[in-house]
Amino acid sequence: MKCRLLFPLLLLFLFSSTGFAEETVPQVAVIDPYLDLHSGPGRGYPIIRVVKEGEWISIHKRKNRWFLITTRQGNKGWVARDQLERTLNRQGEQTTLKAPNWGDFSQRNWELAMMVGDLDGSRAMEISALYFMTQNLGLEANYGVGLGTFFTSEVAGLAIQHQPFPSWRVAPYLSLGGGVMQIKPKATLVKSERRQEGYASASIGLRTYLSQRFVLRLQYKEYVLFNSDENNEEIIEWKIGFAAFF
Repeated sequence: MKCRLLFPLLLLFLFSSTGFAEETVPQVAVIDPYLDLHSGPGRGYPIIRVVKEGEWISIHKRKNRWFLITTRQGNKGWVARDQLERTLNRQGEQTTLKAPNWGDFSQRNWELAMMVGDLDGSRAMEISALYFMTQNLGLEANYGVGLGTFFTSEVAGLAIQHQPFPSWRVAPYLSLGGGVMQIKPKATLVKSERRQEGYASASIGLRTYLSQRFVLRLQYKEYVLFNSDENNEEIIEWKIGFAAFF
């Protein structure tokens, strides 16, 4: 079976560990009388601390128009972009915050994707939501449909995705998952019943950062359907599409 080789390889990579070099953390000085630190990335979160004029802060992470910072005393909080732009860098210049870029992509938490391709000879479309629990591991929920000449299919499932090299601009990823596939025959002359089978899947893919908040994804996936007659069925899928990250 084709999946006998792919599954052990995915399991090996899924639990592998990769070391990453530390990046330089930008530091800026507050020039306003005070700077508000919120408990979360939004004005609806309460102000938990105030940073006074002249203090230095480090910028770690961005979520839309909010930035996670730490003070020299080790206090953490989220600062709005308009306030953070009222600071000076180490050269004494006003801080300039660019549009979402590669740095934001490498620190993303969510990714929403739409992909199209081929599912066992039929046209396939899929939408998915991916949440990164760590820099390397993410949990993905997906829903897709296949539109064939004689049948249509619906697929819904969950998968654990592993990125061995999250700091690469063009990075491979691997995933293992499972779910349910429902197959609905179109032919009216043949008395075929719709089937609903559980499945396990293994995927290997490639994502590349494009610009701002957009990513290109290419993915190859193998399904193993657990048929009720114990005659398991293999299905192959190819997809390409775009994703937006947050």
